[in-house]
Amino acid sequence: MKTFKMLAVFFSIGLTAVNAQDLKSAEVPLAIQDQFKADFKNATDVEWEKDFDTFKVEFEIERLDHEVWYSSTAKQVKLEKEILITDLPKVVKKAIDQKFSDYDIDDCELLVEQGKTTYLIELEKWFDDIEVTYTPNGKLISTQD
Repeated sequence: MKTFKMLAVFFSIGLTAVNAQDLKSAEVPLAIQDQFKADFKNATDVEWEKDFDTFKVEFEIERLDHEVWYSSTAKQVKLEKEILITDLPKVVKKAIDQKFSDYDIDDCELLVEQGKTTYLIELEKWFDDIEVTYTPNGKLISTQD
């Protein structure tokens, strides 16, 4: 089963790589650039990419990684941003401490897509890493090795 999952991941990455193309800022529609600038005034290290009908922008704010996808009409359709452990909701942190008390939190991301917010947290214990996804109210959605 793990082999199948790995093949699916590689296929997906390969398909995305074939369809994704790096863009210069001047190649991004002005409406999307304006919306991005309004949404993220302090962005640095900005890199644009077009993937099918969406425009993806990768950037940093205060050394934290961000990725945002905009539709061709400049509507934000997805957001992924690295957050500090201290920015996790207390209820999420408490849920992790209860269920995964022998793990340490390594990385945290806030994900917003289709109006839903989730937290993707990488946990580590010695040589064992797992990723868990939580809702803002502390409900565990998924666990991946």
